[in-house]
Amino acid sequence: MQGANVLIAANGNWPMKAIWKPLVDNCQFIVACDGAIVQLLQNDIIPDCIIGDLDSVPNEIIESQIKSLPITVIPMLNQNSSDLSKALKYCQSIEAKNIDVIGIEGGRLDHQIGAYFSLCEHNSNAILHLDKWSIRLVAKEGLTIDSIENGKNISLFAIGSVKGVNISGVKWPLYNEQLSPGTNGLHNESTGEEIIISHRGGDLIMLIER
Repeated sequence: MQGANVLIAANGNWPMKAIWKPLVDNCQFIVACDGAIVQLLQNDIIPDCIIGDLDSVPNEIIESQIKSLPITVIPMLNQNSSDLSKALKYCQSIEAKNIDVIGIEGGRLDHQIGAYFSLCEHNSNAILHLDKWSIRLVAKEGLTIDSIENGKNISLFAIGSVKGVNISGVKWPLYNEQLSPGTNGLHNESTGEEIIISHRGGDLIMLIER
């Protein structure tokens, strides 16, 4: 499935159906992160593959459904990375074109925070879909967003030092700023215009209110 639009389902709370249903309908390949297979099957969604060590999957699901369905099991037993990180790495290997992720909210706080850092870990273009927010990594080549209505909250968080940050289409533009971990990029607002953001290097996370 090289060049596919991929949906990754992580093993947390899904956003509202109005968010996840179009993602399911428009993707070409679905990856389940370990125990997320349960939620997928409960919603009558059969993933193409399941990644992880299956330690979060009830045995009855493995025996009664996974083994009888056309689901490829990809064991990744490395305990030093999360199941989402493993799924993003797999998406790199199949050269996925676009990646959307659901199932980030709820559960352990460290897993939620780890989901954000996994974007940096793999320099991924994946979008994390939460109920009220979407989260993505801003690549060095920049990002243009043209569908954000006026007054939506937008925040930038630097993971380490990020040089030459520019953002327009917001209430408080930035021009050639250097951001470091802190609150300098917190709580901006969209103006209803096209948002253009760029930087010269580093890991920059962007949060956009729905």
